[in-house]
Amino acid sequence: MTENPAQPLDQAVKPRLYKRRARNILIHRPMQKEFTMVLIALLMVSLLAISFVIHSTIREAVFGGGYRFGTVSPAEVLSSDVSYLLIVRVACVIFVTLIIIGMFGVFFLHRVAGPVYRFRQTFLKLNRGEVPPQIKLREGDFFEETAQEINKYLEHLKAQQHPAG
Repeated sequence: MTENPAQPLDQAVKPRLYKRRARNILIHRPMQKEFTMVLIALLMVSLLAISFVIHSTIREAVFGGGYRFGTVSPAEVLSSDVSYLLIVRVACVIFVTLIIIGMFGVFFLHRVAGPVYRFRQTFLKLNRGEVPPQIKLREGDFFEETAQEINKYLEHLKAQQHPAG
């Protein structure tokens, strides 16, 4: 292929510095994997609960609480009373599911936001010229390996400030 002679070399299209790959999307695999798996599990449990509610509501409408023989028309099953009851029950299950997912989200984000907050406080102290104490994370927090690396750097700074002599 020949280059366009009208286009100067300094304006040539430059390649990207990195190629986007699936491995670039997963930044912190354990955290993202756990979050995704728990959300999928909660949604599956929610779908099972909704299916059970729909099944039991329609079964109650068809059999009337006891055993009833004969054919039942779809119009009778989905009468206004039954459809209203179905909507209310499904809405309640969805509402409870949203509350549970919201609570999980807050709990999970604390495991992420706590370390990020501690890292920020450490960096602010470093910018002021202080050598902050070691970063301590709670059990179950993410980014333990990052905290360990920052702590190694803080030890290095302390050793430079107070050389053994």
